[in-house]
Amino acid sequence: MSGNSQIPPPGWHVDEETGAWMRDVIHRMGRRCRNWDYCGKGAYQITITLADRRSRALGRLDYAEGRGAFVELSELGRLVEGVFDELPRQWAGVEVLGVQIMPDHLHVVLAVRSRQRKPLGAIVGSFKSKATSRWLDRLGRTRPSATGESCASARAPKLWSEGYVDTILFDEAAVASELAYLADNPRRLWEKRAHPELFAVLRDLPVELGQGLVGHFAAIGNHHLLKASSILQVQCSRSFFAYARDAQGRILKDRPPRLETAAFRESCEALLEEAAHGAVLISPCISEGEREIARRAFVAGHKVITLANKGFSPLYKPGGTLFDQCAAGNLLMLAPIGWPYLPGEKMMTRVDACILNRLAQMISGPGAVEIIYKGIEPRQVDDLAREAVALS
Repeated sequence: MSGNSQIPPPGWHVDEETGAWMRDVIHRMGRRCRNWDYCGKGAYQITITLADRRSRALGRLDYAEGRGAFVELSELGRLVEGVFDELPRQWAGVEVLGVQIMPDHLHVVLAVRSRQRKPLGAIVGSFKSKATSRWLDRLGRTRPSATGESCASARAPKLWSEGYVDTILFDEAAVASELAYLADNPRRLWEKRAHPELFAVLRDLPVELGQGLVGHFAAIGNHHLLKASSILQVQCSRSFFAYARDAQGRILKDRPPRLETAAFRESCEALLEEAAHGAVLISPCISEGEREIARRAFVAGHKVITLANKGFSPLYKPGGTLFDQCAAGNLLMLAPIGWPYLPGEKMMTRVDACILNRLAQMISGPGAVEIIYKGIEPRQVDDLAREAVALS
């Protein structure tokens, strides 16, 4: 071990390889996958944020004709980029496939080609430590003293938020998708800044549910869609439509559907025809048929309201197609106010599905469809729906 031989203060340790001071990491961002071997081979998309995201210290978002949106890196941003270039030399068998540095955070796609003696967290921690050390050197400041005593150098501002977020990429298609996401990030941020009203997370949006009743929802997107003269509910049985899937259960987007009945085609065509004449479609997008109708509506440039079974984080922004539809004003995403944001996926239960379908009925009014709630009393569904949206 090289570098500092002093005993680190509480909450700090010395990296075995670099000798640099490192703060003991508490993973406050995201969740690690309990059954995954983070020392073994794998690929990951990793997100790291600045401690002070308002500073936008990594660069400045700009736009140029012919180039589109891009981030002009600051001195700190270039320093960080250089540290990533050195990462494969420090960690043999680790390859940096792509980096996207944004003004207040960064994304990197890493491929671990050979087993490591330390887990992914150590790799990320070494990057953060080295970037911080070089940044402090530029500022002429150092880490806190070993005794923990107050001194001018100990007041150096913190660079990174604690922890990081990782997404495991299980195949080459997932890697390609994440690399495309990284490349598209500046454009997405430019669109978000151009249309802030469409990407602001509303904590409490009152929504009329008929008969003078008002429900409360978390929302993101174009809430003016609720004022449409016609809102039509999308409801499709699982027996009407199903995507083709591979042996692992993943949807094969380039294959014809495994099941597409005449009843599905008739319903889909009728809904899209109404949407072409100004109707807004509303759907919890629970069954694959409902998701396919929403997808076809988006392709045609129609307007859709979706219902989710959990709320949105303060910094949430839709991904993929949903982002572009949000920017175009074609999408409103709602979540009952009584179902708060939770990290990770939330399993859609049968009760959740019944409640969301009932809320879609109430919002759509004359455009609602008749639903038979098998195994659960309609009155119980009503009571649960009222509770979920804090009906007033």
